[in-house]
Amino acid sequence: MDFRDFQVYLSRPFITTLTATLFILPLSFFKRLDVLSYASSIGCLTIIYVVWLIVYESFGETGLSKKPIHIWPENLTEPLQIIPIICFAYQSHMTAIPTYACMKDRQLSKFTFCAIISMLICFLAYSIVGIFGYMSFGIGKVPSDILQGYGDKSATLTIAIIALVIKNFTTYPIVLYCGRDAFMGLFGWDIDYHVVKRVTLTIIWFVLSLVIAILVPDISPVINLMGALSAAFIFLFPGICLLQSTLQKDPRLLLNKNRFLVFLAISIATLGAFVCGIIFVEAIQDLKRDSLAKPLVKGLRISLGKSLCV
Repeated sequence: MDFRDFQVYLSRPFITTLTATLFILPLSFFKRLDVLSYASSIGCLTIIYVVWLIVYESFGETGLSKKPIHIWPENLTEPLQIIPIICFAYQSHMTAIPTYACMKDRQLSKFTFCAIISMLICFLAYSIVGIFGYMSFGIGKVPSDILQGYGDKSATLTIAIIALVIKNFTTYPIVLYCGRDAFMGLFGWDIDYHVVKRVTLTIIWFVLSLVIAILVPDISPVINLMGALSAAFIFLFPGICLLQSTLQKDPRLLLNKNRFLVFLAISIATLGAFVCGIIFVEAIQDLKRDSLAKPLVKGLRISLGKSLCV
């Protein structure tokens, strides 16, 4: 039998469909988020190895890499290029309420402490990977998938790829749970009594995500589009909620504190609308360009100049 007969089984669509169906779909049917706590803990531990590998590779055999890099931006608008990926990376708002609902000891102080620790861990991991990855490849040379930038196909790199796969397997069901719970709440469906609807919605959500994963080989358009949506979750929606809650407590704004909160809410919502609109327009324009020349994050590239990535 010719080796070409097995190419269909080694292709990206087949491997993606098979692994997602075997490892992700079974974890997506649970009705409570706390069931996924053990799986997500394994996914978080795998990231530690990936962070270590990127730091290790940046030093190489002769010490720390000395590729050309920019320490400071060339202009004041250049830092805005990273807004999409920052919004995409820190969009943990959607899991906050389900996580609090699944806590055994529901105290706001404990939840706040856990949220701060989680954000600090994310900040450290993102910062270490970003700094050492940037120093490894230099300006304009950072690949879309940073692990693909390492030429040596060693065992350590293979383990890192497997670690990222495990992380994605354990992260996706959490996001699906939040989206499914919000969708069922929108129609007033109880998650305990509408089992058939819950299962059906889970399968539909999974299939649509799988189709997108197969048809979109590069993550850059996903980050650009999701960065726009994440900006709305981070700035726009919280600003609107703060404005609404303040007006409910003090409709006439008799207190100076509430006046300040209204001003702050309007400022945050305005900033969110501006950032969301700019990122979305740039993401749509990027989709029309040649995919071979697209960097990982291009947001505001036309307006602000050269991209940081390739």
